Amino acid sequence: MSERKEAKPINFYIRRFFRIAPMYYFGVVLYLLFRISKNYYKTNELNIPAEYNTLGVIENLIFLQGFHPKNYNYVVPGGWSIATEVSFYAIFPILFAIHSKLTFNSFLKFTLLVTSISFISQLVAIEIIQAWLVEKEMLKSIEVNDKFGFMYCSIVNQISVFLIGMLTFKKLKDTTISNYTLLFAALLCCVSCYLLNTTTFKTGYNGFIYPILSAIAFGIFTIKLSSIKSFKSVVPKYLINIGQVSLSMYLLHFIFLDIINFIYKKTLFKTLPNPELQLIILFSTLVAITYFAAKLSYKKLEKPAINLGKRFIR
Repeated sequence: MSERKEAKPINFYIRRFFRIAPMYYFGVVLYLLFRISKNYYKTNELNIPAEYNTLGVIENLIFLQGFHPKNYNYVVPGGWSIATEVSFYAIFPILFAIHSKLTFNSFLKFTLLVTSISFISQLVAIEIIQAWLVEKEMLKSIEVNDKFGFMYCSIVNQISVFLIGMLTFKKLKDTTISNYTLLFAALLCCVSCYLLNTTTFKTGYNGFIYPILSAIAFGIFTIKLSSIKSFKSVVPKYLINIGQVSLSMYLLHFIFLDIINFIYKKTLFKTLPNPELQLIILFSTLVAITYFAAKLSYKKLEKPAINLGKRFIR
């Protein structure tokens, strides 16, 4: 946005639509067919899963599933993230205008203000509104933040992560990251992982805290990486390639995870009981297979859609 200096946000919306929608719509069809096939394998009956409803599909097609407690993450596994990103894109031109006019310190204050409002909103929604609806039996208890529940996945909770990303952008060119700062970022990652996985320290709001800690950590790592002029070794080049096809990898990896896990449980894992080793093997296999599948979908679907969006703008 900074480099393009466009007067109207319409081109931004067009670019985002053609970058995300074609691959996501492919995911809607892919996971429907996969679930039908999986159900047929289990029951020998050919039918559409009951969870697929007209409203849920429509919400996914217009990226509004993130506002529905029942449909926010079913039609496409992980679809909650896409819905949240699109919600952010919807308000991004306004945030960008604010970002452009404010200094780093002023935008930091703005971020703290929005984050505070985010927390208060969740506090009211969970402790007062949701509790009242459950008490009146108008609503069943919804899993909250620390379980990838509806509130955790919403833009209300995740907005702080996007704003930290915008803060990071302001620091890319004028800050040197020391080793002590990198160590601090690593510590934040560890604390974030602990809050995600802990069974002894649950506040109900872990899902509000650990994304913020991770965002700060990766903001620091990003600033450090931006100071490197060229990546000469093989590993960073593969990571860059993964970044390029990351949308396809994200949307496809759920289906491969299901298939690979099913195969391994019936074969390799029977003779390999160590869970840590199982995790390493499963993760490595999943990344490799998903990466090559994503390269194909990027070439055949994502890239042509991006080019179509450019032609549409012209």
